[in-house]
Amino acid sequence: MRTSGIGVAVRRPELADGVARAAAAAARPVVDVDLGQPRSLWATTSCLVVDIDAARELIAAVGEVRLPRRDGVAVVCAHAGLEELRLGMHLGAAQVFALPEDLRALARFLSGHEADGAETSQVVAVLGGHGGAGASLFAAALALAAPARGLSVLAVDADPWGGGLDLLLGCEDMPGLRWPDLSLRGGQVPSGALVAALPGRADELAVLSAGRGGADIGTEAVLAVLDAGRRSVGITVVDLPRRDDGVTAACLEVADLCVLVTAATLRGCAASRVVADALGTRARALRLVVRGPAPGGLRAVEVERAVGVPVLAAMRAQPGLDASVDGGGLRLRRGSPLADAAGRVLDGVRGRAQRSGAGAVA
Repeated sequence: MRTSGIGVAVRRPELADGVARAAAAAARPVVDVDLGQPRSLWATTSCLVVDIDAARELIAAVGEVRLPRRDGVAVVCAHAGLEELRLGMHLGAAQVFALPEDLRALARFLSGHEADGAETSQVVAVLGGHGGAGASLFAAALALAAPARGLSVLAVDADPWGGGLDLLLGCEDMPGLRWPDLSLRGGQVPSGALVAALPGRADELAVLSAGRGGADIGTEAVLAVLDAGRRSVGITVVDLPRRDDGVTAACLEVADLCVLVTAATLRGCAASRVVADALGTRARALRLVVRGPAPGGLRAVEVERAVGVPVLAAMRAQPGLDASVDGGGLRLRRGSPLADAAGRVLDGVRGRAQRSGAGAVA
């Protein structure tokens, strides 16, 4: 969830004083932000003001994969020359203000970017702890369960080597854009237009699938799509590949919650522990979903202890899932183990966000 105040990273005292005065004129609180996780900061701050030094720090931290352009980001400086304007453009900021000359203009900018409400969109990433864990299936279940809770959903397939979320969701034959149709680099995606151009169900579900071509998906493109999801739907669910690449790392950093799916088996726990140790430090919140059956009788609490990640939901085995998918896509029956587990994850995300405003899951 995005922060309620204006995020500020201004190193120079004279500029910090000007930003404070503009924020006071706009009746907006100011919150000092940490630049240590730039993608997370970019995704979760509704309005951000940085000076030239902080802008350079952000650009250096993200490297070649630029941050998507944001309407609510401003750069402040003492003089808005060509170098400052180029820096703001490279960062992806909406405007550059020279202080104190542009103090009133900055106040108008800040007042025009009100904080998001309690229902601000969340991003949930789903990752398999091992081969055959059922991460894509669970991502599809989250997407199908969301509309019943009043949430429109964008389901993003970030695994070009998987079978495709569109097959799981039964929309592979529907017209609409797929990843190969999109060409995105370092820009802002028109969120409403993007969602409307995707296959799915109007006003409920939109699916961005990788298709069956196996072509790589760019990290900048994924981040731009996730940012568009935050601004246009109730929840964005992203199905991640089980590999340590730029797309996975960036998605883990910006997601409000990462769900690690594992089977209740010894080998499943061992593999999931490796994934959690390797990728868990990048996730803002990593939680476990345990899928049955448990042939050796492992309980959820024992899986939690073995993997080292808190369990958010556990489900018993559900016969007939493969047949359901092959028969035209997953059908989420009310009261089924998969539906109940997906519902617990969605309720946990929304409940924690409403209580803390931080987007993390306890």
